[in-house]
Amino acid sequence: MTSKYALEFILHAKNTNLKVIKSALLEFGSTLNITPCDDHLQTGNFNVTINTDDPTLVFDLCSQFGRIRSIKVNELDTK
Repeated sequence: MTSKYALEFILHAKNTNLKVIKSALLEFGSTLNITPCDDHLQTGNFNVTINTDDPTLVFDLCSQFGRIRSIKVNELDTK
């Protein structure tokens, strides 16, 4: 199955960790990559990239963990 959209965003998570976020997102897409941001002033910021068919589901889920910013959505060539 080929995903329709490539998402990139920063998630400022409240009271959760990388493992919990990754586990929650696994069922909503492929090519999931979550890494801590290199910002020593703030903890809980993660760079998230995921390919998915429904960006709204991904953003709704992530908004339960915290604030989403720096969003990039690209349509993938599914030919």
